[in-house]
Amino acid sequence: MPVSLDLPKDRLNIIKLSDWLEINALLDRDCSSSIEDLTSELKVGYESKPVKDIPTDVSSELRRRVQKVGNAYPFSFNGRLISVKDAESYKDQWAYLFCLLVSYIGLDRGAKELKVWKVRDMTKVFEGICTLVARKFLSSDKTEASSLQFGFPRSTWKREHRSFKKALDFLRAEICEGSVKINPTANGRKDAGLDVIAWRAFPDKRMSKLFLLGQCAAGTDVRKKKRELKEFFQYYTLEVGIICSFFMPHEVDDTDWFDFYTPDVGIAFDRSRISFYAQEWDGTGFEGQLQTILNRLRAYRKAL
Repeated sequence: MPVSLDLPKDRLNIIKLSDWLEINALLDRDCSSSIEDLTSELKVGYESKPVKDIPTDVSSELRRRVQKVGNAYPFSFNGRLISVKDAESYKDQWAYLFCLLVSYIGLDRGAKELKVWKVRDMTKVFEGICTLVARKFLSSDKTEASSLQFGFPRSTWKREHRSFKKALDFLRAEICEGSVKINPTANGRKDAGLDVIAWRAFPDKRMSKLFLLGQCAAGTDVRKKKRELKEFFQYYTLEVGIICSFFMPHEVDDTDWFDFYTPDVGIAFDRSRISFYAQEWDGTGFEGQLQTILNRLRAYRKAL
């Protein structure tokens, strides 16, 4: 395979290198890339021992992705070669492709350097995916959960509900639980950290439901944003059944997992978890841009 992209700037990062192989498979004419390609690029014979171990570590990471993501993983991996499963339809796999490209390229670089998307558009697409994921995660065989994309600017909402104060009233009417707090700072807020909310009601429709409140972070500053959701509780009271959550398009390995395993973050959804639960997403808002993104990457080539 002719390598289409230079190695990532952090060439010791196993997650980035695994992403690099996946993207090169998308860019390759034969829709594949290999561990040998990575080994060649790293020039293993001239590097230190830790670098010599990297191809093995990347191979292990790709095997984990196959296991974690299942049918939502758009690649197959035999231990040596990673290949695109079905470049014609990407059935059930649009969420993984979206998260992979947004994570690897970066929202700002994709908008400013590659000019393949607008940051706000991709942010809203990501929030839409996470809204689906939140609903699917809370649903059971007997009960389908509900969900609402709450993040600003709420462009799909009726205009009269879009301001933060009106949005809180609309939320209260939708979930039939909790109460809007009187807070004079509400006029200056956009969403107070709440991007997604999902809830599962009982058949009796009474109060005391299960709620999942989510903060989405599609950029590279995920650690700065992971506690923003706490602000929402200054404007709205929910007393029972609350699960906080944090959604990101990046793959998080075990060495970094505990950075997101804290009570104020709640349940962490990284790329694998999002993709697994978003298999119904059809790529709306992204599918039509995929070939343009791949063509720009082929021309760009530089390390990301």
